[in-house]
Amino acid sequence: MSSAVHLLAMWWAVTMSVLVVSMRRILLGPTLPSWTWRTEWAVASARAVIGSAARYRDDPVLSRFGLRVTTPVPRDLRRSVDVRRVHVGAIEADRYLPSDVFRTRNILLYFHGGGYVFGNPGTHRQFIARLVEATGCGAVAPRYRLAPNHRYPAAVDDALAAYQSLLDADIDPSTIVVSGDSAGGGLAMALLIRLRSVGLPLPSGAMLFSPYLDLEHTGYSVKANARTDYLPLAELTGPNTWYAGADELREPEVSPIHADLAGLPPMIVFAGGAEMLLADSERLVENAARDGVDAELVIEPEMMHVWPAIVDWEPASRRTLEVARRWIGQLSA
Repeated sequence: MSSAVHLLAMWWAVTMSVLVVSMRRILLGPTLPSWTWRTEWAVASARAVIGSAARYRDDPVLSRFGLRVTTPVPRDLRRSVDVRRVHVGAIEADRYLPSDVFRTRNILLYFHGGGYVFGNPGTHRQFIARLVEATGCGAVAPRYRLAPNHRYPAAVDDALAAYQSLLDADIDPSTIVVSGDSAGGGLAMALLIRLRSVGLPLPSGAMLFSPYLDLEHTGYSVKANARTDYLPLAELTGPNTWYAGADELREPEVSPIHADLAGLPPMIVFAGGAEMLLADSERLVENAARDGVDAELVIEPEMMHVWPAIVDWEPASRRTLEVARRWIGQLSA
């Protein structure tokens, strides 16, 4: 019964958020100058859904839903991107191949976002499919274990196991690019740190979208950009002790913002100028320069957290995919 109440409360929160933002736009104009009505509604809806999910994260029905829900591949990509459920070693994963598979030179090892507590590869199918179509890469998206049932280092262990499975399949590490959004971007960085520490060959690069890198939430942008993003402010005003213990939050594999990055491969970091985790991306690229790592920061003004997956109709999302395509091409040259 409580799950039904929670679902009803979530629906009501979305409805009211859309109504409120619509009235505010009518009276005061758009939240940001470039935002369309559709973008306003998308951000309001995402804020309501994620805020509700955070409040009801102990609900077993909602938790199972988050572990299993799958979004369909966009209709316009169904002929150009093939998606299948596979296993990499013992780990379930989604595998993506572009239709022109013989031209595929790189493989994205992609980790989904969700704050380490929500989501699965299926929740990100639409965005990963668009990324595969744009870059011409294949992709593997593992189902890594989530907190609070599986706390750190479970997710990093799973990421390492997935990477090792690619190596065991005789895939050249120089063709692998680790990638991810939000917590998945943080996990991609944690994997690089783990690979360096255990002495395994590193991939050719890392491509990160709004990476979540500071689980103590000390960045200035958390509060500064709360009005223009959809992440739950209440969850970001204190440390994330769901994923790791309070004494582990400054560990480099937990909060890569504290890592020595020396020796890691080139990376490109996409961040929204209006997102709450902007400071995480800025500090990562600053640290990369400090440690002699080639890192490019691409900031899209007025965009929210992981905008290419949230507002794929925006010109900023199309620009991001084009930059990703060019960067992958240069990496492979």
